[in-house]
Amino acid sequence: MKWAFALLAVCVVASFAVAAYVVLGNRDPVPNEIAACVKKVGLAQARSQDALSAVRADVAAGGPKVAERWDWGKTRGVLFEGPAKSYAMLALWNSDSASLAGADAGQKVFSAPGLLPLVSVEVPDNGLLLRCAQRARG
Repeated sequence: MKWAFALLAVCVVASFAVAAYVVLGNRDPVPNEIAACVKKVGLAQARSQDALSAVRADVAAGGPKVAERWDWGKTRGVLFEGPAKSYAMLALWNSDSASLAGADAGQKVFSAPGLLPLVSVEVPDNGLLLRCAQRARG
């Protein structure tokens, strides 16, 4: 009987250890860090095309200009900038969303911002989104 309880205790401890490993091993803090920074600086996440009205003309003209790209491991990001610093748009993607690695990244962001981990626009571009992305630890 003692062996049965000991085996049960070992199984319970092992199952908790495996669960903790799975949860912590799959954790991706980058989107949360950047979202918190975006909120802290007073910007909002864009979930619809209406929220991206500042980039509409550039998308129609072939896409906004990519200013910078990041690869934090599980999450990657791209920062677009408008002419004369009229706006900045930051978008994040991961394996669960469409890739923004190609030349059509701006169109993909504009078409479905709600399907990406984070999209935010800063009008005018004062470098807030850039600083939030640069602070992220991958």
